Amino acid sequence: TQYIMEAGKTSLCSAATGKGCSEKENDYIAKMKAKTPEEIQAQVARLDKMSGSSMKPELEDWKNKRLAILKQLAPGPVSKDQL
Repeated sequence: TQYIMEAGKTSLCSAATGKGCSEKENDYIAKMKAKTPEEIQAQVARLDKMSGSSMKPELEDWKNKRLAILKQLAPGPVSKDQL
């Protein structure tokens, strides 16, 4: 399971329920739930920019876990009808 999660850059952590999350992930979820949708999108953009850079495997793993959490918390794209 760990290999599949790493290769697919996914996580079993559910931001909605906290199931499958580590304590570190739950702390991050609590921190990010207090943010505005714009702040969450800014974090996604920041972490996406880091994707091409070289970093230690454990930092790459944590970055991917944060991205997975943020994508669960981020609202869907804004449609023209909502404007």
